Amino acid sequence: MIPRDSRKPIRGSKWLRTALPRLRNHLNALLLGILLPAGAFAQSAESVQLWSYHNFPPFVTDLTAEQGLTFDLAAELTRRSAGKFIFEVTVLPRFRLNEFLSQDLPGLVPWVNPIWFADRDQTRYLWSRQIMQDRNSVISPAGSPVDYSGPESLDGMVLAAVQGHRYSGVQDLIEQGRVTRTDLRSEKSLVQFVAAGRGSVAILATSALDYYLQDADLQEQLAVSRRPHATYHRHIMTQKDLPHVHAFVESVMDELMQSGAWQDTLQEYGARSQADLPQ
Repeated sequence: MIPRDSRKPIRGSKWLRTALPRLRNHLNALLLGILLPAGAFAQSAESVQLWSYHNFPPFVTDLTAEQGLTFDLAAELTRRSAGKFIFEVTVLPRFRLNEFLSQDLPGLVPWVNPIWFADRDQTRYLWSRQIMQDRNSVISPAGSPVDYSGPESLDGMVLAAVQGHRYSGVQDLIEQGRVTRTDLRSEKSLVQFVAAGRGSVAILATSALDYYLQDADLQEQLAVSRRPHATYHRHIMTQKDLPHVHAFVESVMDELMQSGAWQDTLQEYGARSQADLPQ
């Protein structure tokens, strides 16, 4: 069972939670259009590509409707640039992103960590300060909870995994046949699979899990280990030929992340602020 102090009340309907960020963004764009002379925004603003392979909540909640934290981030950066930039989101698979990066195409990638791009020393790309602290949570059925204490504690279990994802430490056990891996297509599928008792355990980002746990039924069906599989920071990664865009992002990021409006946006997706996430 999930610890009582970690449960979140359901805040209105799902439609209301997802519609509010988009409505706010449209109002901001409308206001910007009123304040700027006709045609000035389109003529002077530089288009900046914001690539993301995080095609799951809270980063993308509805791709067709362009809803999710990634779209809200792009809209907020565009608004704060006051006509200098237009940040345009493209959601794509990781292998396609790797192709873009290898071709030195100009763009930004939010929600990523230097280690994931072989840039521990932060010399290949330009990196923002951290924009989110996140963890990989370990979930299991409420009726057979797993107290995760390290990869060895998963010995003999069935791991529900997102196809193509690798899990540090656990991967060795999979290759040794000590953990049975069942591949699924999405983070949502992981949660549903484990909640139904079909898998022993799954590992997924806490930011995604928090979004799904706004469903009270899932709260009752899942157990979340107190110890995470991993803890990490998320940043915005920028290609080196966009130093002026990187400088702009850095100049507004602290104020953006600390603003009441951004905290409200996080809350609407069930995400926790930096202060709320256990260290």
